[in-house]
Amino acid sequence: MTTLRQGSRGPDVTRLQTELNRQLSPRPDLQLDGIFGAKTNAAVRRFQGSNGLVVDGVVGPRTRAALGIPETGRPFTHRVRLNFCSISLTDVPFNSILAHTQAVYAPHGIRIDFANGMSLGLDPDAASRLTQVDGTCQWTITGGEYAELFQHGGHVPSTDIGVFYIDRFSQALNGCGGHLVNRPGCIVARAGTRWCTAHEVCHVLLGASFSPTHINDPRNLMHPVDLQRADTPTLTAAQVERIKQSPLCVAI
Repeated sequence: MTTLRQGSRGPDVTRLQTELNRQLSPRPDLQLDGIFGAKTNAAVRRFQGSNGLVVDGVVGPRTRAALGIPETGRPFTHRVRLNFCSISLTDVPFNSILAHTQAVYAPHGIRIDFANGMSLGLDPDAASRLTQVDGTCQWTITGGEYAELFQHGGHVPSTDIGVFYIDRFSQALNGCGGHLVNRPGCIVARAGTRWCTAHEVCHVLLGASFSPTHINDPRNLMHPVDLQRADTPTLTAAQVERIKQSPLCVAI
């Protein structure tokens, strides 16, 4: 699917109009005529604004990924389901975090699905204690405040990934991909960038044995520093191959 903008025509525009009608509320009631006119442009801008994307009326890779529309000739072949659990508001709005996470994986045929979202609703004592999560980020979490956090959040299917949002860590980091056995998940701090969730989810998908864990290339998603980036981070062929082998990345 090429970049779409006002004046574009064809079946890709019809698919766009269908998704905008399905996903926007209130429904824009676009005519499925395959013509990207003023009404479709207004609907695209409304979708972009509500999903933390640049509001320009242009349907490029990030807007397409957020809409769940694959590139022409490159359909989604896999999906990953994320369950979001929060005890803290994030500096980056949630919808923007989700849209930018989707944009990282979509070029590789991997659809990121929003499965569930909730506030943890902790009692005052637990909320106060877990405002800052103390301890060390390790791949296998066995105890301490990390483990306590993962025990909240209700039932997350073992085929899904839980993403827990906290205020801060005692360590100088914005995220941790370690988790309890049989409870795949990651933790992201309030100050994490719009790409931080995608990075920590990637740790979970790659698994403990994948090497190198981090790549010292600022263009790659797995650079060790949570960078502010203008461009969508990349993945290597080896990373994509391993991700698709994960039981959490399901063929569709």
